[in-house]
Amino acid sequence: MWKWKRFLYMFLSLVILLSLVACGGASLTAIDQYEWTLNTVQSDSDGGEVVACAADYLASYPGATEVDFSCTASEGAFVLTDHASGQVYSGVYAESTATGDSLLYTVQLDDSTGNATSALTKYADGGSAPTLILSIDGYTMYFIGQ
Repeated sequence: MWKWKRFLYMFLSLVILLSLVACGGASLTAIDQYEWTLNTVQSDSDGGEVVACAADYLASYPGATEVDFSCTASEGAFVLTDHASGQVYSGVYAESTATGDSLLYTVQLDDSTGNATSALTKYADGGSAPTLILSIDGYTMYFIGQ
């Protein structure tokens, strides 16, 4: 039963990830083009509930923990930095596929393997923003490029 639920959560995360990617713009947005600032973290095991978010989003997710993370990537390596604690996490990435206007990657952080995608997301109001979605170890993290 647990494996089935885990598969379902991973599948739903992938569907959400690909749905957001489908909103991308005309040019490819690579993972190493921006410094990425974390917006929200969703838990796969809690049905996609937002469990952590940046300070600007706390009013929208009152049960979430406030976090201040960034991500940078270069030459196959990425670094997640927790600015509140100073903790730094290092991982590796490799481009796996370019689909439409997005780039898909495989990522590894310690003993965990996951996926990431980067794209230019267009919003209904006409605005757009470079977006990085990182899914690893039961969590999906949404970043905006700076």
